[in-house]
Amino acid sequence: MKDNNPDDIKETLQEVLEGVLSGPLGIYPKEAVPVGTWVRAIRFNKLGIVTDAFYGDVDKNGTKIIIYTIFMFPTKEPIVGIKEPESFFISNEYEYEVIAYLMMKPVNIRELAKNLGGNVLI
Repeated sequence: MKDNNPDDIKETLQEVLEGVLSGPLGIYPKEAVPVGTWVRAIRFNKLGIVTDAFYGDVDKNGTKIIIYTIFMFPTKEPIVGIKEPESFFISNEYEYEVIAYLMMKPVNIRELAKNLGGNVLI
């Protein structure tokens, strides 16, 4: 992305989401919520959707912890350490750091990628 040209930004966003959706990098955990599930990332207090999940660390009982890759939507409140308050961004969050809204139908991420534009912060 060369400038802040809206077309370049939209193209970059589509490339990022297509890269995330291109195929599994590992085995998707059977205990994980489905891709497209609406979630709230607790540490950022931001709404987003799950784009991937994978096993990360192991807890003290030897249970694998799921890490979710979450595509988060902009808010008017700045995030600590990030200067641009109105940005989309992707973050990895432990399963206990998200609240999943299971009563809502999961988002079709491929359709979302076609319709989004705006700033991307990775």
